[in-house]
Amino acid sequence: MDMTLLENLMETGLTRHEAQLYLLLSSEGVMSGYEAAKQTGISRSNTYMALAGLTGKGAAVRIEGEVQRYAAVPVKEYCQNKRRHYDQALLDIQEQMPAEKDIAEPFLTIKGREHIHDKMKNLISQTRQRVYLALDPTELQVVLPDLIRLCDLGRKVVLITPSPMDLAGVTIYHAVKKPGQIRMIVDSTMVLTGEISAQGESSCLFSRHQALVNLFKESMTNEIQLIAAAATAAPDPKT
Repeated sequence: MDMTLLENLMETGLTRHEAQLYLLLSSEGVMSGYEAAKQTGISRSNTYMALAGLTGKGAAVRIEGEVQRYAAVPVKEYCQNKRRHYDQALLDIQEQMPAEKDIAEPFLTIKGREHIHDKMKNLISQTRQRVYLALDPTELQVVLPDLIRLCDLGRKVVLITPSPMDLAGVTIYHAVKKPGQIRMIVDSTMVLTGEISAQGESSCLFSRHQALVNLFKESMTNEIQLIAAAATAAPDPKT
């Protein structure tokens, strides 16, 4: 069983048993609770409970008869329904939430790969003038579509990365980067710095503290100047 698919189904609000049964019904067709329990190895009581959950969550329909049977709602229809409901719920949240109070703390810690990636994408989307980034190739791939969209909007994008690449609209400087290392400065007002670890805990610091922002601006400016000077001093391989 594809664990990523199972986990993605669970992200839509299904339990693990419900997600397993949804996959089974989608691939095998109409089944009774007894048949589903036999094929999945889930106990009969848990199977019937999960099938009831599936129908309640709009992922399956019940077929009445001498023996109750169940069929999966087509995946396209299921996803469209979920997207429509989530979009409305998110819209209601944005409209009904009380006014946000500014966070007074100057330094915030963001933990976890997924949350760090989300923060990177959000910062890029908030960029109104320019963004400076120092990223390794793996983390660069995560935000590359976002950077392209930013360039299309006419924002300035400066990137330090070891990847030999040429991206239209992006000023690129090549330098060795520690795997997982992240540094971002947005509009000279926000900074994100830290590391995504392949083994340990991933952690980044986010701040609007102007002294820290200025420190990172100076550091990245010096690094860019050193890279540019080294490139100018390097002998032309064609000569």
